[in-house]
Amino acid sequence: MLKKLISYHCLIRAIPHQLFDDFNFFKVFILMATSVLNSVKPCEVTIKSRDLCTAEFNAFKPPYNDESMEELASLATIILAQEKGRRLSKYQLKDQIRIVFQHDGIIKFFTHFKKEHGIKNTKIGDSNVMSFSAAKLKAAEIYKKNTSNYTFEFVVSKQVENLQAINKHSPSKLAETTVTTYSSYLNAIQNAFGKDMLFQTITPEIIETTLDQLLTEKSGPHVAKLFEQMRKLWVFAKNKYNNGTNPFLEVDKNYISSRTAKPIPCKAYTDISLISQLYINLKTAKNNTLINAVLLMMFTGLRPINICNLRLSYIDDLNNPKFLTFPETTHTTRGAMKNQKEFKIQLTPEMKKAIQQELKLNPDINRTYLFCKVKDNSKPISKESLNRTLKYHAPKDMVAAPRDNINIKGSAGAFPTLLRSFLKSHMKEVLTKKIGSSTIAEIESKKMLHHSVSDHDPMSKHYDHSNKIYNTDIKALYKNFSLFEKEILKEVKIQAKLKNKTTKKSFLKLDYSNNFIAKVKSTISAYSTIWGNIVQQTQKLKKSRPLQILE
Repeated sequence: MLKKLISYHCLIRAIPHQLFDDFNFFKVFILMATSVLNSVKPCEVTIKSRDLCTAEFNAFKPPYNDESMEELASLATIILAQEKGRRLSKYQLKDQIRIVFQHDGIIKFFTHFKKEHGIKNTKIGDSNVMSFSAAKLKAAEIYKKNTSNYTFEFVVSKQVENLQAINKHSPSKLAETTVTTYSSYLNAIQNAFGKDMLFQTITPEIIETTLDQLLTEKSGPHVAKLFEQMRKLWVFAKNKYNNGTNPFLEVDKNYISSRTAKPIPCKAYTDISLISQLYINLKTAKNNTLINAVLLMMFTGLRPINICNLRLSYIDDLNNPKFLTFPETTHTTRGAMKNQKEFKIQLTPEMKKAIQQELKLNPDINRTYLFCKVKDNSKPISKESLNRTLKYHAPKDMVAAPRDNINIKGSAGAFPTLLRSFLKSHMKEVLTKKIGSSTIAEIESKKMLHHSVSDHDPMSKHYDHSNKIYNTDIKALYKNFSLFEKEILKEVKIQAKLKNKTTKKSFLKLDYSNNFIAKVKSTISAYSTIWGNIVQQTQKLKKSRPLQILE
C-alpha cells in the first residue's frame, strides 16, 4: 500500500495541476498511474520513499498486535533495503518485551526487564516460529518465574532505597527525618507480615488478617499510619515486584478508620507563673548544654527539632551574635524550618545570653551544631534529651488541663512543644490588649511561630520582598519577642518574691518549732531532775530507818 502511495505522489508532482480540471485527462491519469505502480520493483527504493516509510514506522506507537507487526515488518524491509546490517527496534514496556526488525522481514522478540528486577534479558523467539501474542505470553511467563521468589524483606528494602533516592534528588519533597520515620513504619509492617513471606503470595485476606492483628497490639492512630504506608508500598511494588497486581486495592479504604476513633489533639497548656518557675529552676541549675537549649527554646518558641539541629552557620557573628537565620529551601538542600521558608530572628538579651553561654561552654567553632552531644561533638543533642531536661526542671503540675484532655502527650509531665503553645497563647492575649484587635494579634502570634499567614492571598509571597530590603517583619518580630521576654522576666520577679516569703514563713515556723521543742525538753529535764531527787531521798530514808515488823 505504501509503495502505491509513493508512486502516486511522484506522478502527481510531475503533472501540472491545471490538467486535473479536465475529466477525460483524469481518467487517462488513473490508467497511467496504475500501469506505473504495476511496473515498480521492490528493489527500486528512493530516498524519498525510505523517508516516508521511516516517518510511518516511527508513527506507530504501542500497544502493538499481530497485524501491526506485519505492517511494521514491511516498512522495516523498505527502510533497511540498502542497510542490511542495521536493525530497527520497538518496545512494549507494559509487556516487558523488545521487538527487533531485520531487512529480510524477520522479527526477533526479546525480554526487556528493568535492572532493578535482577532478571537477565533473553531472546524469546522469531516471527517465523511464533506470533507477537505468543511472545508476550512467554515474556510474562519468564517474568513470573523469576519474580515469584521476592521476599517481603527484599521489597521493603527497595522501597526504602526509593525513599532515600527521592530525598537525595529532591530534598524539598521528602526530608531525611521523614525517610527515617517512614523506614521505621516499613520495618513494623515487615515484622507484621514476616520478612521471609513471598510478596506475590499476599492476598487481600492476608492483609486484612494482619491489620486485625495489628489493631490488637498497637494504638488505632499508629495502625492508621501503618495502613497508609502499606498502601504506598503496594503502589510502588505493583509493577516491579508483583506482576502488575495490587491486592491492596481490594481492601476497603476505611478498613482502619471504621474500626478506630479519630486521634484527639492534645489540649494541654500552661501559664506564665509556671513558665517563670521553670526559668528560675533552669537558672539556678548547673549550666550545661541542655539547660541552654531549653532556655533558647523557651524564648524563641522554636520546635524541638530546630533547636537540636541549630547550626553555627545560622548565627551571624559568633563573637557578638545579633541574628539567627534559618535558611530556606534551595534546589539542592531542604530548608531548616517546617514550611521550608527562611526565618530570621533578631536576638533578644535572653536569647543572646543562652547562645553565648553555650559558645563559652563549648568554644570549638569548627563544629557543625550549636548544641552538641557531650560524647560526640559532631552530632546534635537528641529531642529526647531535651524532653528529659525540661521534665526534670519543670515545676510540679506544669501541664494544666483536665486529665481527659491531656491524652498521651503531656501525661508524663511537661513536654517541649508546651513552650511553643504558651508563646502563641500568651502573646495573642498580650497583643490583643495592646493593639485592640484579636485578628491582628492572631496574625502577629502566628508570625512568631513562623506559621503561614498568607492563606487569603497565596501569591502575595512572591511579590513581597520587604524583609530583604527593609527587614520589616524582622523588626516587628523583635518587638514582639522582646515584649514576650519582658512578660516572663516580670513574672519571674513576682515568683521570686513569693518564694522568698514562703521561705521566710517556713523559717519562722521552723524557728518557733525549735524553740518550743527546746522549752519542752528543758521542762522535761527539770521534772526529770526533781523526780530523780525524790527517788533518791526515798531510798536514803529506807536505808537509814530499819524495817519495823508489826506483831
